[in-house]
Amino acid sequence: MKKVKDYKFIISVVTCLLLLIFTPLLQAKDTPSAVVEKVWTVRVSTFENESNAWDFVKYLKSNGYKPVVIRIFDSKYKLWTAVQIGDYPTRSQAVASASSFKRKMKLDYQVKGMDREFLAERTAVSQNAPLPARPDEAAPSYSVKRKVVKTALSSGKTANSLRGVSEDSFYELTQDDVLRDVSNLQRKIILTRIMIRRGYISDGIRMYEELVKTHPEDMNLREEYISTLIDNEEYNKAGSLLQSWLEDDPAASGALSLSSRIKFLTGDYSQQQASLNYLLKLRPGDTDALSSRAYGRQDDGDWLGAIESFSELIDRDPENVDARQALSGLLKQHRPRLNLTPRVYLQTNDTITTSMNTNFSMQLDELTRGEFIYDFTQIYRPAGDGIEKVDKTVNRGAFLFRRDLTRTFTGILGVGAFEGTAEGFTGALGFDWLVSDSGPLSLMLDYNNPWTDEPSAANYKGRYNQISMTYDGFYNDTWGLFMNGQVRQYVVDNDRLYGTKGVYNVILTRKLLDNPELYVSYSYYRSHFKYDDDNYTPIAMVQNESIHTLSTSFSKWFCDSIGMQVSGGIRQDEFKSSPSYFASPNLLMKLGERWEFNAGYEYSSDSGLVGGGESQAITGGINYVF
Repeated sequence: MKKVKDYKFIISVVTCLLLLIFTPLLQAKDTPSAVVEKVWTVRVSTFENESNAWDFVKYLKSNGYKPVVIRIFDSKYKLWTAVQIGDYPTRSQAVASASSFKRKMKLDYQVKGMDREFLAERTAVSQNAPLPARPDEAAPSYSVKRKVVKTALSSGKTANSLRGVSEDSFYELTQDDVLRDVSNLQRKIILTRIMIRRGYISDGIRMYEELVKTHPEDMNLREEYISTLIDNEEYNKAGSLLQSWLEDDPAASGALSLSSRIKFLTGDYSQQQASLNYLLKLRPGDTDALSSRAYGRQDDGDWLGAIESFSELIDRDPENVDARQALSGLLKQHRPRLNLTPRVYLQTNDTITTSMNTNFSMQLDELTRGEFIYDFTQIYRPAGDGIEKVDKTVNRGAFLFRRDLTRTFTGILGVGAFEGTAEGFTGALGFDWLVSDSGPLSLMLDYNNPWTDEPSAANYKGRYNQISMTYDGFYNDTWGLFMNGQVRQYVVDNDRLYGTKGVYNVILTRKLLDNPELYVSYSYYRSHFKYDDDNYTPIAMVQNESIHTLSTSFSKWFCDSIGMQVSGGIRQDEFKSSPSYFASPNLLMKLGERWEFNAGYEYSSDSGLVGGGESQAITGGINYVF
């Protein structure tokens, strides 16, 4: 019995020893290897001077890219700054992105496979980001050239002391690789582009000239040089170079494209279209040529041809968002449209003015657009102490015709009739003249329109005649300038002249943000009214105004269908002791490409009438494109 117990004890001891020996081996076998998550990026440049890298980043951002800056070491532990675009799970996706980059930017690239964790660790969000530790200092026991990839510890994390070891495995950056990454020519091209972007135009152009002389066989470089000359309005020099190029190679597509671009920028649209038509014969379906032809026709006023060209471009390039937006804008502009604008205006003395403006417009032929306008206005004010009752309804209908006489000049003619406070015919004559691409100059003569902005005028058959001139321009999508001057002659009863009002108004606007849109404005408004007969003044008028206004406007689309706009400001009339303020929130809605709605509220602490007082308005709008 004792022997059996001794055997059992010996067996137990042996079993424990075996477990102690083999358990770690089994655990090691079962422990999974570290899973390295690899991503693919497109490296487009590597810089020894980090400031040049950040300048290059700005250049890429201006062209619509979202570059990433990483700091990496070569095999001699020298720190380089690499610029990359994209972060893709497969190499094929990175290659496709790289090919697109080369077509657009005409720069070389390298597709690199990188560990996601290392990529995040070495990414620099700004030039002031801390520099990484050298791999030999982070892990002195190992050399970068050994390319040792460590497995993760049991916790699934890589030891901090080993982070520098596998950099060469993932980045594969050697001294020769750096030289392949950015050739001497490409580095000079990039630095030249940066110089141009930073405003050193003449120095940049001189560097381009030297590069073209030393690399005359590089057609992409020659095309980029001439394109830079065109960008900086060196049209004569660019034209001379293009002429020599086309003499050597009449079918050079790059030269033909640049030649058509010069014609477009100088307003020679017929020659631009001729160059593009020839280019399309040589290269049928070329999307760049189709795009240039479409925009050229649009700027030349050939909206039917532009619609045809944009449609053809979209058939060839369905993902061209700009072309789709341009086509949609042209269709909206020239298809039949119905606009309904209701408004309820509340003033002091319980005055209510309710109005509905209806506007239907359509293209009558290629050059002429017609509008039918119907205005309904109801004015009501109860009687009070020294205040006469007003209860009038005005109906007005008119036809307005706009005809494009040239690409920059549109003639305007209108005729109509009204009844309610008085009866009669109205007329309009004027023009819109596009004096520059920034905006038009307009002149309008209006005859015998009903006078509805002063409630008391409705009881005296008030009408007015007016001449006005307006310039409304916006420069570089940043600064806006609005100028208006008008003289209005008021008539009451049976063509009795009541008085004359002169007005001029100047508004300077600055755009601060694109998305959301944010504008700030300063305006100055000056008016003077003179009674024709100081002994006959049944309608009280403000005789002098000199108003300074500071205002802002904010608009934001939350999605494709819903947006909002808010504007407001403060103004000071030099002829009044205290300032006034105003605000106007609006809700905007879109349903597809045809329906648009808006609803808003307006408040002003000064109505602008004699006696002042608050004013409020509830506004709306329904727009439908057929």
